[in-house]
Amino acid sequence: MQRRVVARNRPCVKCIVWDTALRLAQCWGGRETARAREEIPMDTEGLRLFAHLARSLHFGRTSRECHISPSALSRSIQRLEQEAGVPLFQRDSRHVELTPAGERMLLFAGETLTRWEQAVTGMRDSSAGLQGTLSLFCTVTAAHSLLPAVLGSFRQRHPDVTIRLETGYAADALQRLQRSEVDVSVAALPDRVPSALLSRVIAHTPLSFIAHPSLGIASARTIDWSSVPMILPEHGIGRDSVTRWFRQKRIVPRVYSEVSGHEAILSLVTLGCGVGVVPELVLEKSPLRSELQVIDVRPRLPPFHVGVCIKRSTLKMPLIAAFWDSISDV
Repeated sequence: MQRRVVARNRPCVKCIVWDTALRLAQCWGGRETARAREEIPMDTEGLRLFAHLARSLHFGRTSRECHISPSALSRSIQRLEQEAGVPLFQRDSRHVELTPAGERMLLFAGETLTRWEQAVTGMRDSSAGLQGTLSLFCTVTAAHSLLPAVLGSFRQRHPDVTIRLETGYAADALQRLQRSEVDVSVAALPDRVPSALLSRVIAHTPLSFIAHPSLGIASARTIDWSSVPMILPEHGIGRDSVTRWFRQKRIVPRVYSEVSGHEAILSLVTLGCGVGVVPELVLEKSPLRSELQVIDVRPRLPPFHVGVCIKRSTLKMPLIAAFWDSISDV
């Protein structure tokens, strides 16, 4: 009798998907429950393809990285749009963009896939050890310099867990996590970390002004900051810090270029296009380091505090909890 009760209370993976999907249907206009159960897809792989395409906004890239033919990817997205009853993407021969409904679908897809992974992991035989997939987002520099320490202990304790690593722009890290597109992000932490997230600092790195010797900058005292071309981060904590620095000096900078990645800033600075601002950690790990000089400006920019972040709500998942425990000594 006791066994039957346990089996009846055991979490149902399909029910988890239905629960989230039905709330999505209600969000889009309240179609009848019976019809929603018939029309909303049960295919988690289709949701994964949709989530990847929503991030890449490029059918060819998603096709290659997900190892699926372009025609099969198109059919999967079309089927999802038909079942949802609304277009999820606006696309022509050159551009792909999410519609407002697509933005909402991305949030629910992230939640559904997270809950699916939680349920599957929880139902596995604990005697077999922790299993599943841990998805992590960070920059290329962080992957080289920080991840071995961050993941080393976890990997040794749980060798059967698959680690899925995605690299990209530092400024996107927290947003990717908040949208449930990844389980973990390594990111420069803002002064106030969103309450829905948990973070642990793993590194500190100064934010430095850099230039190529060809610009002839002997010291910060010789720079006319109102005329020197600046190569700045397009957005993010680094850009906010530089903006405040110039504002304190009551200077309007001459912006030569705004780019999304620190590595791109290093390349343009090496070409002599202007003065850039990058974290020292990025500079020291770059093969271009020997060609560049650091400008000792005053006041100095505040340092980056680099942290490992997870969503607070996912800490109840065995896989995330095990990872979180493993980095306590990093």
